[in-house]
Amino acid sequence: MSTIYLINVGANLGHKSIARSPIFRNGTFVYVPFPHPGRRGARSYPKEARPFVRGIDVRDTHCDPDWDNLTYGTNIGLKHVIEDDILLYWALLWNNTGDSWEEFTGDRGWYLIGALRVREIFEPGMSPEESRYSRYSAHVDRARRNVHFADGRVPPGNRVFIRGLRFSRRFGKAVYFEAGEPGGLMFRTVRTQSNAPLTIGGSSDCRSNTRIPRPAWNLDKASERRRARIVRDAILSETRFDLLKNIDEI
Repeated sequence: MSTIYLINVGANLGHKSIARSPIFRNGTFVYVPFPHPGRRGARSYPKEARPFVRGIDVRDTHCDPDWDNLTYGTNIGLKHVIEDDILLYWALLWNNTGDSWEEFTGDRGWYLIGALRVREIFEPGMSPEESRYSRYSAHVDRARRNVHFADGRVPPGNRVFIRGLRFSRRFGKAVYFEAGEPGGLMFRTVRTQSNAPLTIGGSSDCRSNTRIPRPAWNLDKASERRRARIVRDAILSETRFDLLKNIDEI
């Protein structure tokens, strides 16, 4: 059965003076990839993200995940992800009352923003044309557009994940993860790697135990399936997207 990985993406607290992902009053949001000041990426900030970046060139970013083409590449962790595993993304979002940088209120929170159910994995050295679905030109083209294929092949130490279209989505509305709030959704559902409850501070601190991409729920284990269902229900209630749909024996 699948494992769900929890992955923090986008501009974070350390980028607050130059890049922020906004969330609006109706729960919709704009995903702003993290910035690389002075370092031109393979793809620029999307147009919808540019009002929420300042003081840097719009090309100075690592634009991943690619929500339009449903792909994600990484060189950090995720070495054990296999096909049919689920990548669940969360990000720091800042309240915004309008459509520009000047309308950030200063309030912020952590939210679940999208999920990818892995259909295919490209390993280091592979090109998009080596896909086992190469007969489907649209699939190959989606892969080719990921920034990790900027030089035509996956770089050493990297992997690129292609999503199954049916069970992957950028959420239409962000789902509040209640990080930093004891008793909130994160604290009720996520454990440390050693299966200890999260805390604020100490060796089980919620920040240090969730910031690096990691397996969060192994659906072969009954206790972890129960916690995954709580997360699924929170996402389903807000977005009508079923994170666990068609996974055997859920």
